[in-house]
Amino acid sequence: MRISLVNLLSILFVFSLISSVILPAYAEVTSFQTNSGFYRGGNQIIFSGKIASGDPQNVYIVIYSPNNFVLLSSGTADNTNNFQIVVDTGTQGNQQKFSVKGIYNATAFVMNKAIGKTVNFIFSPDGSSITPSSPVSLTTTPFSSTEIDLSWLAPTMNGGSPITGYKIERNNGNGFNAIQNTLTLTYQDTGLTPSKQYSYRISAINSAGASNPSNVAYATTMSTPVPTTPSSPGASAQNNTGSTQTTDAQAIYEEIQKRIENAKRLQQLMQGKSNKILLSENMNLGDSIGNVSASNMEKISENKLLSVDFNNILYPLIILAGAGIIIAVLYAKKNKLWFNFDFKPMNKKNVDDPTKSVEKDDDFVEEDYSLMILRNRLAKGEITIEEFNRLKDALKEP
Repeated sequence: MRISLVNLLSILFVFSLISSVILPAYAEVTSFQTNSGFYRGGNQIIFSGKIASGDPQNVYIVIYSPNNFVLLSSGTADNTNNFQIVVDTGTQGNQQKFSVKGIYNATAFVMNKAIGKTVNFIFSPDGSSITPSSPVSLTTTPFSSTEIDLSWLAPTMNGGSPITGYKIERNNGNGFNAIQNTLTLTYQDTGLTPSKQYSYRISAINSAGASNPSNVAYATTMSTPVPTTPSSPGASAQNNTGSTQTTDAQAIYEEIQKRIENAKRLQQLMQGKSNKILLSENMNLGDSIGNVSASNMEKISENKLLSVDFNNILYPLIILAGAGIIIAVLYAKKNKLWFNFDFKPMNKKNVDDPTKSVEKDDDFVEEDYSLMILRNRLAKGEITIEEFNRLKDALKEP
């Protein structure tokens, strides 16, 4: 009885399956490839590879179409352990076997198919393209509270025609929907909701259509950062001092109000002398800032020649400005100084004898701004001693 080649190969195939259980494992095939990734009807498929040194030299190749087993073929490795096996799809017998369009795979082995090597290729009877294999290694990375970045690798087979794009699908909890087509292998998905999970998948596109989707990758956007209120240059100091700043502001306000009242009293007392008084007052800031030395103040002074109309309702503010109170307040606040509102008595000259100093009395424990103006006017000869004493006594009255 004669045994055909097909029957012999079938027997060898069955034997190889049995040997995987009862025979020792060999190193088998160390490399295996095809001469092309795409074939059409009538083409020769050239398989080549190498086996391990010392292994049996007979090599078998089993081929599967997308649906089922197609063919078992065999060959022999040479003295350098290299082999080449050719399968002609144009022969009468093979035309019927290679009739399905799609992705085929072939596995080469020596004795044990389970430890052989496998390659994929595309076969198309009419030569038309098929859809590519799926993109691989899709990864997703949250970039911000509204952006997720995607990257992936091109499919291992393009289906017989160039890849023309990639379809990106996103699932926000309501199923996958296409959001973008791109030619690149990366994509930045923006306009998302903070702290929300999304999933993605990618399909490759060629002239035959879209591939099956890639693996599904998940990512959750970052949470929205808590907004911070920009602080003004003095905000930290204000926060550190807290209630002290509030107290300081109140004290400044009260001192200004007191000086306004003193100015009003002085105006009323001097109505009989003149309706309009020309004042030329010099006020060193050290006179109104008790804890600032003359060197620290750099001898800053405010010299103003004021024509004060006491019939004008703004006269208290004009008097205050002429005396330099506003400048003193601003300078002290800027340099983190504090006002000593208990004005110390000046070294006053005796009004009868300018060369003699008078002892400090209780009437001058607190230096009154209005009294300072009177002394300046007395020194300039604008009022007499009698007028000075009369006005001074009047200012003491509650």
